[in-house]
Amino acid sequence: MKRICAALLVLLGVAGCAAGGHRWAARMDADPAWARIGVAAPLPVAGWLRGSARQLHVYIEGDGAAYATSSSPSLDPTPGVPAALLLALADPAPAVAYLGRPCQYVCAGECEPGWWTVRRFAPQAIQAQDALLTLAMETSGAERAVLFGYSGGGAVAALLSAERSDVAGLVTVAGNLDHALWTRLHGVTALSGSLNALDAAPRLGNVPQRHFVGERDAVVPEAVARSFCRALPQGTDVRIVVVPGLDHDGSAWAVRWPELLRELALPKSGR
Repeated sequence: MKRICAALLVLLGVAGCAAGGHRWAARMDADPAWARIGVAAPLPVAGWLRGSARQLHVYIEGDGAAYATSSSPSLDPTPGVPAALLLALADPAPAVAYLGRPCQYVCAGECEPGWWTVRRFAPQAIQAQDALLTLAMETSGAERAVLFGYSGGGAVAALLSAERSDVAGLVTVAGNLDHALWTRLHGVTALSGSLNALDAAPRLGNVPQRHFVGERDAVVPEAVARSFCRALPQGTDVRIVVVPGLDHDGSAWAVRWPELLRELALPKSGR
């Protein structure tokens, strides 16, 4: 708890102007079961943590409100409907963490649109997520983590998994696991300055993986997950799960999440 409080005090110095203005942040801050965590460098990033256990379920948010229009970046990337947070709230595991992405739920001088548009997966962004994940692990007393990433959060989860030795499983939901293919499919600006999860795939052969794809998802179609999985080492414990009837709507995924969680063959959690 001391670590949480210390991190919160640091974060409030850069984030106070934003946190109270976000409905979901206000709801989480008011819930005594959840404690806010955050880091300020190399980029400000915030999240919430519930419980303690040897194994931590960590949910990583999607790209949020990256663009206000098809060509104009948003001034605030905080998602109106935080899909990964909805998934985290539906998870009954003893210890659950939710990690926002850089500059979501916060505001600071470092927060300029490049960090949630073309550089959304830049090394600095991944380093910030890694620092917040480490804080969540230390505070919860966890020895290992299962990372769950929604949409762009799936890319972050894969990149973190490739760099850490304490990841027991990687689960993505509508995950953007090959942003180069994704931008080509949609004919949009390439993510220059961003790392691509596809390039981390050869280092993920020892991490059990499940990649959920919505049957009707036109935003991040099944082809993106297939591209990533082809780059994994032979023999990787991996499965693509195509869920009938679902598209990219995070709220719909959250409704189905308790059922889908029960079907996962993940390492057992323990206190």
